[in-house]
Amino acid sequence: MMRPSGAIQKSLLIVVLLALAACASGPTPVPPEAPEARERSSRMPTPTVPTVPTDGSSPPTASPVDSLLEEARAFRDRGNLSASFARLERALRIAPQRAEVYLELARSHEAAGRPGRASASAERGLLYCGKSTCTKLRQFIDY
Repeated sequence: MMRPSGAIQKSLLIVVLLALAACASGPTPVPPEAPEARERSSRMPTPTVPTVPTDGSSPPTASPVDSLLEEARAFRDRGNLSASFARLERALRIAPQRAEVYLELARSHEAAGRPGRASASAERGLLYCGKSTCTKLRQFIDY
């Protein structure tokens, strides 16, 4: 087995020592906020996160999910099913308990000629639906 030369050994030793020195130093202290920044942040309202009802009904105000559903419908109506599915997948990640998302997903699967997937999406949506949405979802299950 070959031994590294003296210059290589010194270089490796320096690298190891520098790495150890970097690990040994503590975190740098964070400077305190300027008084005007603290004052400004105390006046700013705390953002609220909208809640999504678990019964499948629509929230009282427009949400990102509602926008995604509208975009998905528009893309589906124009025949761009891949863009429609992309919006619906995103809506599912945001609100997996919104029956409307499953309804639109079932409609898009139907438009793509996939009745089995439309039915499966509708069945999943029945777990979260309200009265009117349940009726619409059941239409996809009766294939």
